[in-house]
Amino acid sequence: MTRNWLICIAVGAAPLAHAQSSLSFSEAVERAANDGPTIEAQRAAVEAAQRSIGPSGRLPDPQLVLGFNDVPVTGPNAGSLTRDDFTMQRVGIMQDVPNRAERRARTAVATAEAEKAKAGLNVAGLDARLGAAQAWIALHFALRRAAIIDGLEQEAHLRSEAIRGRFGGGGATLDETVVAAIDAAQVEDRRGEAAAAVVAARAALRRWIGDAADAPLAPEQPAFRIDAAHLRDHIQRHPAFIAYRAERALADANVAMARSETKPDWAWEASYGRRDPSFGDLASVGVRIGLPLFQGGRQKPIVEARRFDAARVASEQEAALREHTALLEQRLAEYAALSANLTRARDVRLPLARQRAAAAIGAHGAGSGSVTQLIDARTAVLEAEIDLVDLEERLALIGAALSLEYGETPP
Repeated sequence: MTRNWLICIAVGAAPLAHAQSSLSFSEAVERAANDGPTIEAQRAAVEAAQRSIGPSGRLPDPQLVLGFNDVPVTGPNAGSLTRDDFTMQRVGIMQDVPNRAERRARTAVATAEAEKAKAGLNVAGLDARLGAAQAWIALHFALRRAAIIDGLEQEAHLRSEAIRGRFGGGGATLDETVVAAIDAAQVEDRRGEAAAAVVAARAALRRWIGDAADAPLAPEQPAFRIDAAHLRDHIQRHPAFIAYRAERALADANVAMARSETKPDWAWEASYGRRDPSFGDLASVGVRIGLPLFQGGRQKPIVEARRFDAARVASEQEAALREHTALLEQRLAEYAALSANLTRARDVRLPLARQRAAAAIGAHGAGSGSVTQLIDARTAVLEAEIDLVDLEERLALIGAALSLEYGETPP
């Protein structure tokens, strides 16, 4: 029941799909890179970071100062705001002024945060493109594989029926009949698995492009031009390295920020003191200057911590470069091996299987070959076609990863 339901989901909606426009590989990839909640969230992060740059280097808001000065609390004038000539109601304004290096460092940190957010958007875009590419490719080849397995299932049932007929006439053993029936049941299982793979691949594609994944796929599968030398030369255009460069800039800006704390900040204040009219009013101005005298136990450890953090980012960047270089070489080697295997499968193994099937058809027509031999030969052709599809899918997945990650694009 479950297998039949999956089959209905995978292929039963085909008439409806024909009414929709087809979805090509490049369309799916571009849609994933431009739409989706993940991309929108990262765009919002970029916008937020960019809007923070301008205010970051500005002076903090001024402070309003209100108070009473020199209010007597003992003696004959205790509690009075007018009888003592020193008592006044004071109103003023105070402005903190961080040192210029700190303000520049704050702007540098905000700018680096914005660049990091942009790099995060690039990484998110790459993840979305890769996800959509892998899902489209998986769906494309799952549909092809399901169609071939349909033919394989027909051949298995024909073979089982032929052997059962021979058993009834005494030309086959019970064991041969049972083995043929088991083989037919196993092919049915494969058909159910193939239908489930179609459903899973379409669900994965829907994750990246939404309801557009329900459209029928364009028949053309992607082809990639893989230039190993070009990919090696452009490995550092991978979004991960751009993100590391942004993180290093942020770490350097944090070092500058920590260093700025070793320089004094200052503040100014102006106030007006109102007294009893018989005494006259007073005005006051003043300046406060910070004294970073104990840097060995306060500011300098923070500076060293930020330096170590910057060194950590640099080491992580180098480790990532080595990792991506090794992965690139591994994928290039695998791509070359798969290309050779695919060529042999397409030009040697599949034609030989078809020749064998043609010979079996001729022998059966001449009366010298059995129906079982004919069906076996035709089944071998279908198995060779499935092997070819498997190789094409693996090659397309690696080609998509190489192209999207390191700068190549499908034609």
